[in-house]
Amino acid sequence: MLSSGFTESCFTIHPAPQALLRPDGSIARANPALARVAGVGRERVQDVHIAELVHIEDRRRVEACLGELGQGEEARTWRARLQPPSAGARWMDWSAAAPAGEGIVHVILHDVNDLHESERVSRERERFLSSVFGSLNGMVYRCRNEPDWPLDFITAGCEQLTGYSSEDYVQHRVMFGHLIHPDDQRRVWDEVQAALAVRQPFTLRYRIRTARGDERWMYEQGCGVHDEDGKVLALGGYIIDVTERVLADETLAEKLRVIEAQAEVIRTLSTPIIQVWDGVLILPMVGFVDRERADQITQALLDAVVGSGSTHVIVDLTGVDIIDSAVASHLMKMLDAVRLLGAQGVLSGIRPEVARTIVALGVDLSRVPTRNGLRDALLDCIRARGRAERA
Repeated sequence: MLSSGFTESCFTIHPAPQALLRPDGSIARANPALARVAGVGRERVQDVHIAELVHIEDRRRVEACLGELGQGEEARTWRARLQPPSAGARWMDWSAAAPAGEGIVHVILHDVNDLHESERVSRERERFLSSVFGSLNGMVYRCRNEPDWPLDFITAGCEQLTGYSSEDYVQHRVMFGHLIHPDDQRRVWDEVQAALAVRQPFTLRYRIRTARGDERWMYEQGCGVHDEDGKVLALGGYIIDVTERVLADETLAEKLRVIEAQAEVIRTLSTPIIQVWDGVLILPMVGFVDRERADQITQALLDAVVGSGSTHVIVDLTGVDIIDSAVASHLMKMLDAVRLLGAQGVLSGIRPEVARTIVALGVDLSRVPTRNGLRDALLDCIRARGRAERA
């Protein structure tokens, strides 16, 4: 079958497993490399059907390929596993030729087991990444560091976010930079370049205009991809739609502004300071007075004394039912502060319950004038004001 001694020698010493097959698939000749790979002696491999050396799951494929060669096809390639009796199966790339009229098929096998495993791992990784990317609400990208942000890779989530397909982007029919709101484009560029300059990740929030014309807020997190010399090769990152969150934040901020304005009104109403006479202020205190409210009252009263130039301050406690030691002490400090500003403080309308509490707490009111009611305190202040003016 071999036409020369040189061909015979090449067939024998060639490191790749080879076999000459009869039309029925049985082995007419096998070189030593095939015998070693198949795990059988060279003599025993003779006359064995080639399919018997193949993994059971791949035998039908091998038989089908050999059948196509027997029907006139002159060359064929495929991949199938050899299954040695005492070793694990190994993937082989098969190259077969059937020269017309010779009635023989020449098969050469190349070991691609490591390559096949690498390809399998790569496919699994690709399926995993595809599954992960497909489950994301946003889009993963890789783009060039140019103002238009031309994309070389982007996941399918881009269509849901922007209305454009991944093919639109990678074929550069659409430039992502053109979607960014004109008021945000310069800021986005500057922030990315600043992060790249110090080789740090960047986070961005900006608006885009979708294919439908809607304005949406995007949150982006990314980083630069550098070569060994530090040159920026590309940018990679992740973008999600945060429009609902931005709108919620704006709504919350507006509500907080309203609440703060309302709280300010309540604070003002809870400490009404009334100028009832030239140089005379009345501070009617109503309800429960805690430490925080006492602080607010003190600040408001001192500001009013300075602003009006008043010389007399009446603190009316008619509407106060409960007072504790901290508030009583704070009340005395407030009146001391009023006196330091040149005004005389007067307490009026102390109810029996409050009086008992003050006595029980041992609060010293000896340096503060007290009057039974607001009318008496006001008359005393007016008289004192008149005497001061006559003097």
